[in-house]
Amino acid sequence: MNRKSVAVLDVGSAAVTVLIGERGVNKTFVFKGVHTERYDGFANAEFFDTKDLQRAVVASLDEVERSCNDRIREIYVGVPGEFVRVVNSRCLLSFRNKRRVTAYDLDSLFENGFYEPVRGFTAIRRAAVCYVTSDMRRTINPVGMISDSLEGYLCYFLADDRFMGILRNILNEYGIRNVHFLPTSLAEALYLIPSEKRDEYAILLDVGYLSMTFSIVCGNGIVWQSASSAGGGYISAYAYGDAQDGIPFEALEAMIGKINLSSKEDENAVIEYTDKTKLYSMPIRTLKERVREGLDVLCEEISNQLEAFGEGSIDYKPILLTGEGITGIRGVREHLSSRLNRVVEIVAPNLPYYNKASQSSLLSLLDMALTVKGENSFFYKILKAFGG
Repeated sequence: MNRKSVAVLDVGSAAVTVLIGERGVNKTFVFKGVHTERYDGFANAEFFDTKDLQRAVVASLDEVERSCNDRIREIYVGVPGEFVRVVNSRCLLSFRNKRRVTAYDLDSLFENGFYEPVRGFTAIRRAAVCYVTSDMRRTINPVGMISDSLEGYLCYFLADDRFMGILRNILNEYGIRNVHFLPTSLAEALYLIPSEKRDEYAILLDVGYLSMTFSIVCGNGIVWQSASSAGGGYISAYAYGDAQDGIPFEALEAMIGKINLSSKEDENAVIEYTDKTKLYSMPIRTLKERVREGLDVLCEEISNQLEAFGEGSIDYKPILLTGEGITGIRGVREHLSSRLNRVVEIVAPNLPYYNKASQSSLLSLLDMALTVKGENSFFYKILKAFGG
């Protein structure tokens, strides 16, 4: 790959995606190659089948390298919420005299802010909710400001060592030795939510196929996060029931993608799906009722997460919904809003042809990977050395 490009691996709960891309103009990206491969997935922070995971990762890498006619030697791997812990800290750094804050002061603040390692987890990324100077100015970038102290509200993202070991072994066996890990939830928060919305609390809910991550975002960090094994696949399973309708699971999922929960149909209306051998049909009202019941189970889990955070400061904040799990169901936003009694908004990348919530994690990881690569460049380090 050329110096401007990065390779990312997005590990979802039902599929993995490998993408090679670089920065374009006007905050766009240039994609060199992308491939998605389904696999068995994970639940409760455990992969169902690591051999199937390896097959999917290798197949995706092979296809992208073939399409680009290039070799991947470095890759950024997104760590899903179930494999991440967020540790928050508050740290104060005092100076002998008033002076300009430097980038090295921020490094010192972060080094002093994290006290106890968490067994089985390794820090992969750090971020700041905000910084506060001695005159009580609140900022997300204090470099260059005059102060005799600096206080930071800090976030540390820790990844499960088992997750990193499994993915690193797969990638090393493939021949990729330079592997970096990024928290997917933070990447989404920074890429999908405008900075002005992050000045105060924002609620980000990523619902995947078998997992969902609930994050309270503030500034450039995440102040609280929880993940659970519940997602869009459970809606399909709930609608599938005991298969008394004789409709295959894949056909039922396709039917769910065609309904609109907000529309009104005749009581005798049916929905149909044809595969290679047979035509399947089902009353629309029956399917919609089953989907609503499945969504209500998810809503109970979301309500539990809201209560677990336990602060009234988010009571009137909208839930920003993303991910591939349920955003493809038409009318889902309205149903969740009614069921949860709060505003629900669907957020997605602001890119032509890729403005789908199902692309959120992949493009957010690409954005963060390009940022990290830029931070590690020689030119950036020179600027940092001079306080730039």
